[in-house]
Amino acid sequence: MKDKTISQAGESTCAPLPPCHILVVEDEPNIRALNTGVLINSGYDVDAAEDGAAAWEALGTDSYDLMITDNKMPRLTGVELLKKLYANRMALPVIMATGELPTEEFTRYPWLQPAAMLLKPYTIEELLGTVKKVLREADGADDGSQLFKYRDVKDNKMSPAGKPSGAPRQLPTDTPRRILVVDDDNDTRQLSVDVLAGSGYDVDAVMDGAAGWEALQDISYDLTITDNKMPRMTGLEMIEQLRSARMTLPVIMATGHLPMDEFARKPWLKPDATLQRPFSNDDLLEAVKKVLRPDDSPREHSTSN
Repeated sequence: MKDKTISQAGESTCAPLPPCHILVVEDEPNIRALNTGVLINSGYDVDAAEDGAAAWEALGTDSYDLMITDNKMPRLTGVELLKKLYANRMALPVIMATGELPTEEFTRYPWLQPAAMLLKPYTIEELLGTVKKVLREADGADDGSQLFKYRDVKDNKMSPAGKPSGAPRQLPTDTPRRILVVDDDNDTRQLSVDVLAGSGYDVDAVMDGAAGWEALQDISYDLTITDNKMPRMTGLEMIEQLRSARMTLPVIMATGHLPMDEFARKPWLKPDATLQRPFSNDDLLEAVKKVLRPDDSPREHSTSN
């Protein structure tokens, strides 16, 4: 349940008025109340949510200038909340204020790193100083190409369905292009699916090359996006199966380490495009649009899921 609070009069770092709108996400009631009160007394307009799931609901109905979130919370953690923001291309600056920073997650997915981090216990001065710094950087940023480049989130407000109202929702074809995502990492696979589906594509996903090859034999796709290093069958081995079967399916290889030596030895295995991680949502969508030229008609689907 989201707790609605109204700011008291006071000086704000945002100009002009109304004051900056901040969402505090914290499952511990005392800390949530303390942070909310401190921010209100400093002139901010503050909402409070008791966990990540409640925060996600709030983000679907209101627009915010900043979110301050804990990490370990019931229903939806802070990291999971960041992933949802990323998947839905919401340019909201985030401060993670938690007792144990998820450094392993941020190392694995560096694009998820928030604008700033606070390790509990932190002081009121540290909280307010970090808030002012992040809002000042957000106000001065002029590059909105990546998730956490800080443009006004009010221009990217989410619909109740959970998609940004300004995002493209349908391709200029009667039948959406069908894409197969092949990746053994659950989080990366889901992020790709969410981004592509949110841009109007018809998306299926499988967890490795062997499952991908099975799907490609049963269903007609317009494009496949594949990782390389996966159990049972690598992305390169799947491409080799496609070439051997004379299947003219466009392929984008999106992976952490591109097999350039293999491409040099076997140039016929080169995919239509490559993406090296970490890459942004815009990078992914641009690569897809480039490979799927708008004047190409979508394929006939031989079957459906």
